[in-house]
Amino acid sequence: MIFNNSSEAKEYVVLKTNRLLNKNELDDVINDCEGKIVDAYSEESKELWIEELTKYKELSVNQDFIDGLLPQGIDELIIEMIEWRSMIYAFQKIETKRNAFEESAFFAQWYLGAIYGVFSIFGKLLSKDSRDNSLRKLWELISPIMLKDGACLKHEVHYINECLNVKKGLFTNNNSKAMLFRNKFVSHNEAAPKIVWEDIDNDVSVIIRMWSLLVSWSSFGIVQPFRGDRYIFRGTEAMFDDVEVKSLLRARQDYLDMVAAWSKTYVHSGEVDKGRGAFVNFKVEIKVR
Repeated sequence: MIFNNSSEAKEYVVLKTNRLLNKNELDDVINDCEGKIVDAYSEESKELWIEELTKYKELSVNQDFIDGLLPQGIDELIIEMIEWRSMIYAFQKIETKRNAFEESAFFAQWYLGAIYGVFSIFGKLLSKDSRDNSLRKLWELISPIMLKDGACLKHEVHYINECLNVKKGLFTNNNSKAMLFRNKFVSHNEAAPKIVWEDIDNDVSVIIRMWSLLVSWSSFGIVQPFRGDRYIFRGTEAMFDDVEVKSLLRARQDYLDMVAAWSKTYVHSGEVDKGRGAFVNFKVEIKVR
């Protein structure tokens, strides 16, 4: 694929990363665009909203969209993987009075589902199949343009490319516990190697950084991507008391904070990137005069 300029490349990244709307959400966005056109304060603003409306209306009549055949956005896959992993992390770090995973078949089944969730997404993001909307494919296409644009460092791009080497890179059975587990257990049911989650996080941190570079270069970033605290452990009151739930929430937030740090850390050196990363946090400052 050839892009005429970096703006076209950025639009392509946004197209591939953004979460796919469902029909109800798309209808709401279309209605919102129509309202923005009516309320536009200038002809330029009106034209911009008409352009957006046209894109969404074209999507609404796209047969692949109607039939549910369009791929998930990479943002959606990343966020869902982090949601699963952050909850697993919380249960790893907090000792509760009751062992839910031994006492409850529901929790045992949830944990198995969480394992499949994390590793199936891991495989999707790193898929080598040219038909897939994978992070690997997007990185290989766009990273040379980002490098030329001055949006990333040559040494870091080289390091990530080495990680993606299909024969001897990080994301191979020999070098990645995550890929070994995904390929041996989730995909082919050959074996069930022990999961060492800290090793998995080492691989996840590289994925987060790759994705963060693409997102921060191509868009404004992602605002409030994760589910709010009040939803996370709702329904577990019979198993955990209030103090335990609060501890679990703090541990989950610790993992989310680590993810945010990974998004702003150079993978080749471990140093902090002073850029904003993939996540956007608004700060409100009030001045009294």
